[in-house]
Amino acid sequence: MRRRNENRDTDRRGYIIEQLLITLLICAFLIPVTTALILILSKALNSRGDFQDEAGIASLRHVINISEDISCSGDQLTLTCHGKEMILAQRGSCLDLLSPGTQIFLSDLESVHFSIRGKQIYVRYAHEGKPAVERCLGLAS
Repeated sequence: MRRRNENRDTDRRGYIIEQLLITLLICAFLIPVTTALILILSKALNSRGDFQDEAGIASLRHVINISEDISCSGDQLTLTCHGKEMILAQRGSCLDLLSPGTQIFLSDLESVHFSIRGKQIYVRYAHEGKPAVERCLGLAS
C-alpha cells in the first residue's frame, strides 16, 4: 500500500514540473513577440501627427479638385466651390476652410504659406519645433 502512494506522489511531482516547464516555454515564446509589438505601438504613437497630416492633406486635395477659380496670396488660398467663395487660411494654430462653415485640415501649426508654380498649388507648413514641409495639393484651374 505504501508503494502505491509513493508512486502517486512521484507522478504528481513529475506532472507539476512538466506543466511548469510548458508554462515557461510558452512565456519564452511570448516575451519577444510582446516586446516587438510594444516597439511597433510606440513608433505608431510617436508618428500620430504624420497620419493626421496625411488625412488632412488628402481632404484638402479633394476640396481643391472640385473647386474652380483658385488664387493665392501667400498665407491664404481663395477658391470657388459649387458657386460659393471659400477661403483657406491659418486661424490660430489650425489650417481652416472658412465660410460657409469651418473645416479643419491641419492642426498645431506654426506657419502656413501657399504658392502656385506653373499650374500646381503648393502648401508649405511647419509644426512647432519641426522643419517646414512642402506638399503639392493639386492643379490650379
